[in-house]
Amino acid sequence: MPVTRRSFLLGSSVLMAHAAIGDVMAAFAAAPRKATFLSDAELATLRALVDVILPATDSPAASAADTHYFIDLALPACASAEAVTAFRAGLEALGRQGFAGLAPDAQASLLKARVDADLKLPYDQSFFRILKDYTLTGYFMSEIGATQALAYERVPGGYEGDRPLQPGQKAWALQ
Repeated sequence: MPVTRRSFLLGSSVLMAHAAIGDVMAAFAAAPRKATFLSDAELATLRALVDVILPATDSPAASAADTHYFIDLALPACASAEAVTAFRAGLEALGRQGFAGLAPDAQASLLKARVDADLKLPYDQSFFRILKDYTLTGYFMSEIGATQALAYERVPGGYEGDRPLQPGQKAWALQ
């Protein structure tokens, strides 16, 4: 896809919105774990959703890292008004379907149906793309994500620019 002025400005606006992420991370570290932007019902649905995206495997699930609380803080600070509206509408629709109370396989199939429709939409209108981006950002920037899902070395050794990973080896955290 060729870069046009419109696509450049859209990408730049997304980048500038994410410039607030440092403030969000500071607030996340200090905030009590309760809903601040979303309702309790929306937060319960969101908790189930982040665990479908990043379930517990050899590392903890996304909800164990409080990723749903991160999204609750980051969404109003970093997302456009259109993205917030699309996200809340998607969350509400899944909440009406009782997403949080469904069995994991039913949750996955319900979310997959949503993904198929959402991938055709622009970013700010795509519930799933917004959900996925904020889930991955919140999880891998958390202590659990950085130390248990990624390989973490507090004081790394010398620079090795092109070091291949071994099969099954975790990627390295950049914090």
